[in-house]
Amino acid sequence: MADNIENLKIIWSIHKASKPYAKIENRPTNSFIIRTKGVCTYKFGGESLTVNEGELIFLPKGTTYEYITEGESLYTSINFAGEIGIRKPKVYPLTGFYRLDYISNNFSDLWNFGFSYDKYKCFSMFYDLVSFVLNIENAEYSNKKKFEIIEPAVNYLKEHIYDCELKTEKLHRLCGVSDTYFRKIFISRFGISPQNYIISKRLIHAKSIIDSGDYDTIGEVAESVGYNDPLYFGKAFKKMYGYSPSESGK
Repeated sequence: MADNIENLKIIWSIHKASKPYAKIENRPTNSFIIRTKGVCTYKFGGESLTVNEGELIFLPKGTTYEYITEGESLYTSINFAGEIGIRKPKVYPLTGFYRLDYISNNFSDLWNFGFSYDKYKCFSMFYDLVSFVLNIENAEYSNKKKFEIIEPAVNYLKEHIYDCELKTEKLHRLCGVSDTYFRKIFISRFGISPQNYIISKRLIHAKSIIDSGDYDTIGEVAESVGYNDPLYFGKAFKKMYGYSPSESGK
């Protein structure tokens, strides 16, 4: 991703208030723009990105865009030459970046008005910032590759989640991985276990059916969302919503 990172070169930097609106044609440099105060929305044709306080937007060289700020808005811009492997505008949260306050408020003054040795401080902060951004990129790439592993199971669930014969132990086999590893990735993606995911989806759908009134019996609703046993369905429903299916919508 960052084979040419050693060729990075800081061109210029500025810290100031944003205009309420501006349009930039064919940006001359790559830029890291840190929003130090306020909110700014960037528009690229039909797409837009909103940058909040404490976030950074990367703008590649050659980008054309317009931006609109809300209220008082300050930013620090670091403009540089060289490639870091990111090809399009993107917003990065800087939560956890230990030099955020210092780089937001002091970088431009050091670069523009500091002594020669202050340039080295700027290079150090800049490379720390590049490293932080690329770590986010690498984490997102790794997660994407991991999530691809469980796609066969996710697609299967989309088609069969309301089947009464659905067995969770089949899911990891569809992906060719162990149950433990499958569950770990699944929880990382959805925030809950496969079993609880299935239960949640089924009961949410069941409640929508009951609330619509388009059913004859609770047993019919239970079977339509994957439960052969109405009693088990009723207990699961009450555990999730705090009342029985027959009380729903009353």
